[in-house]
Amino acid sequence: MPCRGDDKAARAPIEVSVKTVSQDAVRGRLVALSLSDDALIRTDDGENRHIPLAELVRITTTVAVSHHRQRETTLSLTGGDVLYGRLTGARDESVVVEAIDLGSIQVPLESISRIDGERVSQAAYRESVKWFDRVREIDDDHILLTNGDIVRGFITTIDADGVSIESSLGQTTVPHRLVVAVRLTSPPPPRLDQAHMILSFRSSGRLTVTDLEWSGNVIDARLRSGQQVRIEAERVTRVDVVGGKWEWLSAHRPISYQHTPMLSLGWEYVNDRNVLGGPLRVADETFERGVGVHSRSNLTYDLKGEYREFVTYLGIDDDSGPHADVSTHILVDGKRAFEKTGIVRGTLHGPVRLDVTKANRIELIADFGQNGDLQDRFNWIEPALIRP
Repeated sequence: MPCRGDDKAARAPIEVSVKTVSQDAVRGRLVALSLSDDALIRTDDGENRHIPLAELVRITTTVAVSHHRQRETTLSLTGGDVLYGRLTGARDESVVVEAIDLGSIQVPLESISRIDGERVSQAAYRESVKWFDRVREIDDDHILLTNGDIVRGFITTIDADGVSIESSLGQTTVPHRLVVAVRLTSPPPPRLDQAHMILSFRSSGRLTVTDLEWSGNVIDARLRSGQQVRIEAERVTRVDVVGGKWEWLSAHRPISYQHTPMLSLGWEYVNDRNVLGGPLRVADETFERGVGVHSRSNLTYDLKGEYREFVTYLGIDDDSGPHADVSTHILVDGKRAFEKTGIVRGTLHGPVRLDVTKANRIELIADFGQNGDLQDRFNWIEPALIRP
């Protein structure tokens, strides 16, 4: 088992801020957390507070994110996880990665969708990376080479020496010094029906865990791949709980989407990014969850009468221009439940909380403002559905 921090257990529990379904902000020290039980928080006034797992949304620590990426590789996994680390070898059809926060861990080859080396961000390879991103042949794996060529075939091994691929020319190993990026045709992972958590780390990305016991300053967890890891609590920046009463709207597929431009340019909605594909930013604050749209848009979701409340923030994306002006409406079963006009850049509005008990449908409308659809890049920020 990779180990980080066996000698750290005696340290004081880490300071956290806890977001709950009721939108309470509980602050204190995280004494214990379990995927089979609840969270125990020692609040600032000395009270021990138990919060049931189903009521938890997010736990944020005081640990700062590190942007140190020197000589690191980025692994994008099929379930949406991201891991930063150094490739050190291969074992049992897995890639062995040395990650700063996790030590040496095995990542199954079948769970990797893409590998980006440090060259991806370099100006010399910008155009070839754009071309690589446009190539979509779903039956083959792809390797982007430093000379701009793309090798197609079936990748069998990725280790410290390079990427081994079976192609029309036979079996070959491409050394890492010739590789810019790799894309694999890996199947999506099995759906996790049980409650699970997503751990975000100081330097190593984020990973889904299907079991977790957090005691004091030490975390024992089981990764989605089944591997057990031990982690210092001081290396975790955030814990997102999935499978409780809180469900992010961006995890749901709308039953309909309509965009009505004033002229001819159409825009698609984008989950967890703004409509241009960039980060969701409103009033100088960045958010990971939300839906980016452009006026006039109408997103409709099927609630099936299963939820009690809808909650969201909203605002114009900071990437919009000064002429952006949006009016919003939220309809619940066809009846207007919320509206706000004159939304301009620079302010985050909300939270908006709506009773949707027994409701079957909710519609999120971003309408034209005083300037038509000019620069109207709008974000539904952290929209969520809450179960009874």
